[in-house]
Amino acid sequence: MSHPAKLPDLFLDRSLGRIKVPSLLRAAGLRLVTLSEHYGVPADERIADEEWLKLASDRGWVVFMKDKKIRYKPEERKVVLAYSVRCFCLGDC
Repeated sequence: MSHPAKLPDLFLDRSLGRIKVPSLLRAAGLRLVTLSEHYGVPADERIADEEWLKLASDRGWVVFMKDKKIRYKPEERKVVLAYSVRCFCLGDC
């Protein structure tokens, strides 16, 4: 299977891990970049959420994260709304 033609590339937040989830998605044929791949380790631990959210918007990436509390963080929410960041917040099952 390959990345669907009309599907934008994906960007995975550190909350989804560096190896397991990205590996599974790539095995399914999806194109993605992780926070640690883009910024490097350990810089990925220090990068502000507002910065990478804006980057994702600028690059047209769709964000996947596990941060359910983002809607309560005013600065992050402001960036998501101001830059029309396409994102999915995944919860625990």
